[in-house]
Amino acid sequence: MVHHIGRPRTAKAILYVHGYTDYFFQKGLAEHFIKLGYRFYAVDLQGYGRSIRPSTPPNWCDSIEQYGQDLDIALATMRQDGVKQVVILAHSTGGLIASSYLAQPYALPERESHYNKAFPEVTGLILNSPFLALPFPPALLNRISWPIRALVSIFPFAFLRAKKITTYAKTLHTRFGGEWDYRLDWKPAEGFNLSFHWLKEIIRAQHNLATQKIDIPTLLCRSEISTIGKETVEETQQGDGVLDIDSMEQAAEKTFSNLDKAIIPKGFHDLYLSHQEAREAYLSAISKWLKR
Repeated sequence: MVHHIGRPRTAKAILYVHGYTDYFFQKGLAEHFIKLGYRFYAVDLQGYGRSIRPSTPPNWCDSIEQYGQDLDIALATMRQDGVKQVVILAHSTGGLIASSYLAQPYALPERESHYNKAFPEVTGLILNSPFLALPFPPALLNRISWPIRALVSIFPFAFLRAKKITTYAKTLHTRFGGEWDYRLDWKPAEGFNLSFHWLKEIIRAQHNLATQKIDIPTLLCRSEISTIGKETVEETQQGDGVLDIDSMEQAAEKTFSNLDKAIIPKGFHDLYLSHQEAREAYLSAISKWLKR
């Protein structure tokens, strides 16, 4: 867990939760919220970034629910620091993890009293291109989601080996002409090996979340278009090169009953890592939403 040392006496804070093959490195994002009057914290989940351990494969999980341990510790630490109100900002798979976590008190009322005493109040959720649905258009997703789920359930110990540098990675890192210099051992350009077990747990969590109703104020931030499968960096940079924005939005509408949306033209999958114009539009949308 890392935090910005600014605003040490402020009682409201942002908690950032990263995505898959990811960790927190966006210092400018932290500085943005400090200027808005918030404290800023970020957590590298089990098996990610600063939390990678030699005894466990990177990014491995037995279930999505285990990351609730990380969020429990993060929120409890923030409460000890004097934070009373938290807005969670979560990207991609982090959006699925944070949403599943926030659904738990609703499903398990006996936990609420403990949450109220040990943790600050979570007053809002900001989703940055959340991984709430598999990356296929809605019509196709309806046909193939169950076959995919069956496949990864039958072969849980299989994986897809990471070999080729992704086009999306080429849009980001300075080594390939992008704007961002981050650790390629923690966020490799070719990704980590994709575990079928991990994918099975993702699909299960997505289906479970679709049955929940969460009324916490939520802002869905997404790109204007999807650019999955585009071959060039220039084409990929026109939108979200990782997820399908229509399936993402439909999934969010099922679960969140108090939902606002911000659509960012030419926003990358991680909207903060977009080119400056889209990045500023993303931060502006968040600022206006928080103020409102």
